[in-house]
Amino acid sequence: MNTSFDKSKYSNVKKILLLSGKRKSGKDYIGEKLAEQLQAVLLHLSEPLKLEYARINQINGEQLLDSSSYKENYRKDMIRWGEEKRNEDPSIFCRLAIEQKHEMCSLNPIWIICDIRRYTDIDFFQKYFSDRLLLVRIEASIDKRKMRGWIFTSNIDDSESECQLDKNVQWTFVFSNNDSDSFHEQMNNLIEMINS
Repeated sequence: MNTSFDKSKYSNVKKILLLSGKRKSGKDYIGEKLAEQLQAVLLHLSEPLKLEYARINQINGEQLLDSSSYKENYRKDMIRWGEEKRNEDPSIFCRLAIEQKHEMCSLNPIWIICDIRRYTDIDFFQKYFSDRLLLVRIEASIDKRKMRGWIFTSNIDDSESECQLDKNVQWTFVFSNNDSDSFHEQMNNLIEMINS
């Protein structure tokens, strides 16, 4: 397996946002809104994981990519499988997410990665793009997450994939996704930071 990464292909990149947060905190929603406003490329580290898992298990990969209940049927096993792959190669899904959208990434100066979950995800981007990174934590209360359909699931919500980045990370920006009144103000502040 090729574990190298050629960052020279992406010399045009000016900013990379790494979004982190719990399930149903609004990572995808905020990532999509930022991508629309900034005309940025949106990447999901989970996309190559889900598509490869689906291929191996002969299930519907497209349904694993959306927020339907379909993926919940496979989530625990997908996490286990993804951990095995990461143990073999910690940056595998970072590289694959970029490679899958190589053309868009090579042309676009702003990347938004919606779903970083581990220190190794941050390490990969710091290794290659440290001077262009913004680490953004999306936070939402348990009540708000429940309103969005979140239900605590043992061995998922208390697993490393959900909890590792809860500590020991210096976030560039913390986005409180609870109160709609400050949503636009926070978006504007974040966009200003991205454009600086």
